Amino acid sequence: MISIMDMDVKTETEAYGLGCAMEYFSDHQEVLEMIDNLETVLQKGNSQIERAYERFVDILKQYHEQPHLLDTHLERILDKMIGIIRNSDSSMDLKHAVFKYMYVVTNVRGYKVIVRQLPHEVADFEPVLQLLEQQNPNDSNTWTTRYILLLWMSIIVMIPFHMSRLDGFEPDATGDTDASGKKTVMQRVLDVCETYTVQPDKCRDAAAFLISKFLTRTDVKEKYLDEFISWACNLSVSKSSSSFVKYGTLSSIAMILKHGKREDVLPHAQKLLAWIINDEIKNHPGSNIQKLVYKIIQRIGLIFLPPKITKWRYQRGNRSLTANLNSGEGDLSKKVINTNEVDADITEVNVDVPEEIEEIIDQLIQGLRSGDSVVRWSAAKGIGRVTGRLPKEFADDVVGSVLELFSPREGDGAWHGGCLALAELGRRGLLLPSRLPEVVPVVMQALVYDEPKGYASVGSHIRDAACYVCWSFARAYETSDLEPFVNDIAAQLLIVTCFDREINCRRAASAAFQENVGRQGTFPHGIDILTAADFFAVSVRTNAYHSISVFIAKYEEYTVKLINHLVERKVPHWDMTIRELSSKALNHLTPLAADYIATTVLDNLLIKTLSIDLNARHGAILSIGEIFLGLASINKEVSTMNSRAIEVARTLIASYKERLYFRGMGGELMRLACCSFIEKCSQAHMPYHDAPVREEWLDMLNDCLSYDSSNIRLAAVQALPFLLKEYYIEDYERQSSLVDLYIQKLSAESLEIVRMGHALALGALPIYILEKHYERIITVLLKSLKITPSTLKWAEARRDIIRALTGIINHSNIGYTDEHILQIFEALLICMKEYTQDNRGDIGAWVREAAMIGLQTLTMKLSESRVHLLTEDLVEKIVVNISQQTVEKIDRTRSLAGKSFYKIMHSKNIPNIPDHKEVLEIFTTKTCENLNWNSATVTFPLFVELVKFPKYSYKILLGLVCSIGGMTETLVKSSSHSFFNYLEKNASNVNELVRICDVIEQIFIDHQRVDRISVPMLKFLEKLFASGKISSVIEDESSEFAKKVLKLSQLEISGCKDIYKLIDAINFFCQYIQINSEVSKIALVQLSILLCHRQPYVRKSTANKLFEAILIYGDNSVIPPENLDEVQNCLSTTNWEESIEHVKPIRNNICTLIGTRIPVPIVKK
Repeated sequence: MISIMDMDVKTETEAYGLGCAMEYFSDHQEVLEMIDNLETVLQKGNSQIERAYERFVDILKQYHEQPHLLDTHLERILDKMIGIIRNSDSSMDLKHAVFKYMYVVTNVRGYKVIVRQLPHEVADFEPVLQLLEQQNPNDSNTWTTRYILLLWMSIIVMIPFHMSRLDGFEPDATGDTDASGKKTVMQRVLDVCETYTVQPDKCRDAAAFLISKFLTRTDVKEKYLDEFISWACNLSVSKSSSSFVKYGTLSSIAMILKHGKREDVLPHAQKLLAWIINDEIKNHPGSNIQKLVYKIIQRIGLIFLPPKITKWRYQRGNRSLTANLNSGEGDLSKKVINTNEVDADITEVNVDVPEEIEEIIDQLIQGLRSGDSVVRWSAAKGIGRVTGRLPKEFADDVVGSVLELFSPREGDGAWHGGCLALAELGRRGLLLPSRLPEVVPVVMQALVYDEPKGYASVGSHIRDAACYVCWSFARAYETSDLEPFVNDIAAQLLIVTCFDREINCRRAASAAFQENVGRQGTFPHGIDILTAADFFAVSVRTNAYHSISVFIAKYEEYTVKLINHLVERKVPHWDMTIRELSSKALNHLTPLAADYIATTVLDNLLIKTLSIDLNARHGAILSIGEIFLGLASINKEVSTMNSRAIEVARTLIASYKERLYFRGMGGELMRLACCSFIEKCSQAHMPYHDAPVREEWLDMLNDCLSYDSSNIRLAAVQALPFLLKEYYIEDYERQSSLVDLYIQKLSAESLEIVRMGHALALGALPIYILEKHYERIITVLLKSLKITPSTLKWAEARRDIIRALTGIINHSNIGYTDEHILQIFEALLICMKEYTQDNRGDIGAWVREAAMIGLQTLTMKLSESRVHLLTEDLVEKIVVNISQQTVEKIDRTRSLAGKSFYKIMHSKNIPNIPDHKEVLEIFTTKTCENLNWNSATVTFPLFVELVKFPKYSYKILLGLVCSIGGMTETLVKSSSHSFFNYLEKNASNVNELVRICDVIEQIFIDHQRVDRISVPMLKFLEKLFASGKISSVIEDESSEFAKKVLKLSQLEISGCKDIYKLIDAINFFCQYIQINSEVSKIALVQLSILLCHRQPYVRKSTANKLFEAILIYGDNSVIPPENLDEVQNCLSTTNWEESIEHVKPIRNNICTLIGTRIPVPIVKK
């Protein structure tokens, strides 16, 4: 008979789905064809077999999330597979392949569904059993065969008649064999089960499932159940048993307890309980084994207790979301009537609770304290299931034991396990409303559980589980039962939703709040809040802190609670990012509760500024500054609201200096906080204009400008202009002395960090100071930008100087002279050529990037006011230098250069851009709007097109030489592909190819002996010659390009001791073998010289590369065809690592064979 509740659920179930969900098994035809073609595929070799299998897996794994879509075609798929297995003509390899495919289907759809679809005729019993017996349990390649056969056997053994009928003989007195020793069917199946129970692969899971079906048969259990249980128990506690054996035996027992009838396994329950709580088993470190231990313990408990639904259980009469929502938010008069009220006076009659249950509950409670989440989860389920069969008084004791886990003395595991257990009890109606006054407070504590541990904390899993408890309460209780706790639960869930550090906890809290709004209908402003704090909105932590929290705080029920949580929990948080976010959040929340924050909150924070806890001090200082700024934003005078706060803030930094808080490990954090505090106080116009405190603050910032941490320097630079604008706007003498100090520090060449901080400080000065001193400031900045021997590696300082210049340029009200502007342009263009290197790599890239931003900023600004300065020559230098960076090695630099190039090209006011109209046809707005400037495969094809314009060619090719000749595979591939494609498109235009080759030659000449260019140039030329794209040039006897670059390469390696550079040159020289002209003989002479190089590795590499080149190009080379084989034989058979005296005659013979002169050493006079 169907209950009213069941009917309601069925009628009100709505269709649901995913936006990306599939609608049907669209690939079924291809899957069927793959099964039909399996035999053909096996005949084609391993590569085809693997490809077909991977395709089969790729198709089916699409349905992992929606496996039910396979159901309509599952029967046909399995029928085809079973047909191949049953076919006696099928080879064993084919059957193994079919079983492998069957496993894929089983893995997607689940073994329980697949087993029901497998044939279970009597005729299949013997063939399947024989095939299973024939398998090698230790063959790792065919485990899928054994797995599927075991699953198949598990459905076949359920045939509804005595299995002895399948023997065909009378067994002897033992009942296991006949007179000749032939085993009975039951014994054979049992042997198979025992064999695979202890295997270290997935077959043991299938064997456990088979055992649960086989040993619970009426005819088998009488004979073998007790024997198997004893065997499994003894084997599991044996010291020689491995973890795999223990897991297999435990899994088998667990499955027997699950599928066996209570009356069959009850006689074994005491024995099994004594066995499972044995230290040898229970204290095993493996989490999978521990999980099975508690699974067995709970199932033993369920066997001791008769299966029945307890009458005292709490049930909601109607779980309809529609009914709750229709009742109206907070309208309790229309609440759903409970059709099954809890009767506290019901008494359980004839209830006999065995003594063993106490031990079982105790063990499960211990399981809730386990160190593994899966074990705690298994124990929590066990608590719920066993409690569901206990009388009310005993069940209440269990709840009391669970609540004892929420103690400060307990670890995080116990808290997590306790939350899971409470959720299970509540979900099953076993946590009565009378217990809620005790349960809700501990759940509220669990929602904000966060215990620091080293440099991190533990507690996110507890908060997540506490959200699950709140979610389960929404489904378990009537509105009237939860009504007293609604405000507390709602506020705490919203606190976690907004302010939790972990994304999974914020999402879990949002989901629990949503469930409560829907099920309970009494959460204040629930629907409105859900629209802002949904599952996706809370994913971004900054958005949750700064936007969602402000929206929720508009409702007075939550305002103070959100603020208090920030002050008590997040301001002293162990994570600095959380402290910073919390201070910003307090700033945003200040307008919503100005009086409360200005009095209560500020007083609380002022106490924290004196804390010995560094995190609390840091968070408090940040928060006080943000609150001052927040109060100022709504025109609230702090002095009238909290005069004590004004006085304490006045002396705060001075007191920290006296206590030496700016030293040691915590000094950096305190400096950062104080810089932020000064900035916010200045912005808030705090009344310290005539007080000595302003000098203390300025000294503090000046001290931080020379600190070795970039974060502290930047924080000081950020605070400086606000301090000067607020407190020194009329103190002209102090302004001048400050500029003098910064110029002096900048000019000194003692430390790079001193120059960096003071350069940025000069750039950040307010405009009223810059107007009076801009000539001196620009002059000293430009002077400091020049490289001297002592500042050669100071790339970061030059970067910050350029940033300072760029910042000064942005002040359009300053009357710069044309001379100053041209000097800045000249300095920035020089910086575009900086390629300083140290152990960090190309640190000059920082300077080039800053220079690009400066050039773009200055050019755009001049285009609005002083266009006459943007001459044709100047604009050309700006544009081509930026274009070079768009094709160089570093992704970040290329991206920045590409964006700057695009902005300049599309600026309507910048005159004299070379080839402007033609370039815009390449870089159209449509092409560049959504362009991924970081992607080499996207940007290189565009910028390579600039090679066609002579004014861009040199710089673009210079950048391409570095990229194509680089070491990053993806960069080399993208750049070379784009450039060679361009050459191919211009293959018919010989003049264009000659022009490009002339530019490449000029680049080589200009950068002779400059390893940054010459080394990649050798690799670039080798790839260029090998590509065949300039064959028309290098094979033209009238062209001097091949001869000139060969000469330049010889000069480059003359006297070179760098082996890697020599190898690059050798690779390039070998490309000359493809040229059938005199230049090839010159290259061969150079290679023959290298065959007798003093380094054995160079000799060996030269021989190998020369052999490979002759093998590829030898037929069309200057080498006589009749000597090719002998030359190759000499190169390949000689040990070139032997002494030079040994290999020199062989080298000379090779020279004779290829028709070149024998190199003669030059005798130095």
